[in-house]
Amino acid sequence: MNDNQFELPLFPLDLVLLPHKQIPLHIFEERYKLMINTCLEQETEFGLVWGTDDNFRPFGCAARVAELVNRLPDGRMDILIEGTQRFKMIERFDLHSYISGVVETVSDLEEAIDLDLGNRVQNLYLEALKLSIGWIQEKQESIELGELSYVVAASINLPHADQQTLLENRSINDRLKIVYDILERTLGTMREVKRRTGSNGHLA
Repeated sequence: MNDNQFELPLFPLDLVLLPHKQIPLHIFEERYKLMINTCLEQETEFGLVWGTDDNFRPFGCAARVAELVNRLPDGRMDILIEGTQRFKMIERFDLHSYISGVVETVSDLEEAIDLDLGNRVQNLYLEALKLSIGWIQEKQESIELGELSYVVAASINLPHADQQTLLENRSINDRLKIVYDILERTLGTMREVKRRTGSNGHLA
């Protein structure tokens, strides 16, 4: 294995995890109780991949257990996970009760980033936040443009296939363009609802 490759427990599910996205999970299968307990004890991550045990996408996202919400007497757990880094599976192992494999981190292409596009995405995202929750903090944390598309996508309920496309896309500019188009369509609806409701929350 090279420096970008490492072994990771794998958890196939019918969902897509993106970097920075948080997802609640209920852990009830014995093999995944073992896997999550190991991750908790050793403070390590596992990989979430979209699909089933016998048919899942090779591109996935590593996850850390952000919070152990609840542990039941029979070992079942409610946890909150957060996506960290993208990976591609190189080799599958079936050495444990759960699947594992050698994976390598996925890096972005070297390209000149469209800063204007990045600024437009950030402005639309802040507008969407303001329209959806009614206020935004005066000082927003700076978001790297390489991560901005994932931060935006994590806030939008996209179909799994669209999320997987973003996960696998190595071009920052391509990802920014995808979320820009999505935000423009979404904001058109949000602006119209805001216009019709006015300030009293009732449709005009």
